[in-house]
Amino acid sequence: MATRKTATKAPQDHKISFDEVEGSELLVSISQVKGSDQLRLLGQLTSLGLLDDKGSSEVEVADLDFEKVADLVDYVSARFAKNPKEFDDFTKGKGGFERALNLAISYAGALGE
Repeated sequence: MATRKTATKAPQDHKISFDEVEGSELLVSISQVKGSDQLRLLGQLTSLGLLDDKGSSEVEVADLDFEKVADLVDYVSARFAKNPKEFDDFTKGKGGFERALNLAISYAGALGE
């Protein structure tokens, strides 16, 4: 497997709002997310090394625990997607897991704003 770096940054690092992130329309409004679900999302991202105390981190794709990443994608689909089928369709195909991760990380960053 080729080693690639995935730069993961919170939306404020990109100077864009969450609404500008590809797929943001697929997730429920942040105002509807329970605190416990916010913490679970942040915990999963932190345990994967995708968030640090500054809200961003760089991780080698090959270093990710793919089972945990899959659990994260399923968690976001089940807990935060307006329509889980549409979210799952968004994650299909080439680059699907990267789209899902970028969306989850951006969502987490927006939760912390």
